Amino acid sequence: MFLSGAVVAAALLIPVGVPGMAWADEEESAESAVLTEQAIALVANGADEDQVAERIEDALMAPDKEGVQLSKVREAQELVEEPGYSAAVSRQVKGLLLDSLGGKLPSAPEAGRPATGDETGTSVVLDEFRPERGISDGGGAVLLGLGAAAIGGGLWLSYRLRPPHTLRELEHRDRGHREAS
Repeated sequence: MFLSGAVVAAALLIPVGVPGMAWADEEESAESAVLTEQAIALVANGADEDQVAERIEDALMAPDKEGVQLSKVREAQELVEEPGYSAAVSRQVKGLLLDSLGGKLPSAPEAGRPATGDETGTSVVLDEFRPERGISDGGGAVLLGLGAAAIGGGLWLSYRLRPPHTLRELEHRDRGHREAS
């Protein structure tokens, strides 16, 4: 009897205890400012021009156009749709979209209030970080040389400054093994 009551209680608590799921098919925002910010994030993360153009189109068609200068968004849309979309053009598009919002992202936190929930706590959209690989300049070559010299010097010092009794013990142990075989 007690066991069945515990099972029923556990079954009733499952929906409360299971973490919520994020649904991919949620409706997109109806605010141009939010959609413009999403377009900025797409540009910053290297999305292709079709994705950026689609998000900009969504921002232009959104019913709530408050807080956005649509002329700058249209200007950014024209840049994206021109042939020859490149990194330089994407920087221009990002600048225009940010200017269309007055330089302040809608998700920016209020001053003096900590970020909560799904807020990021920042109003900065950084470009994707792609560090160079290998030795890209003289400084990298100098660091590689210093690292190799430190390793070589450490190995040489460990051999040169080893305690004298260590070598005798190793030789004695080797002789004992040879005699036993």
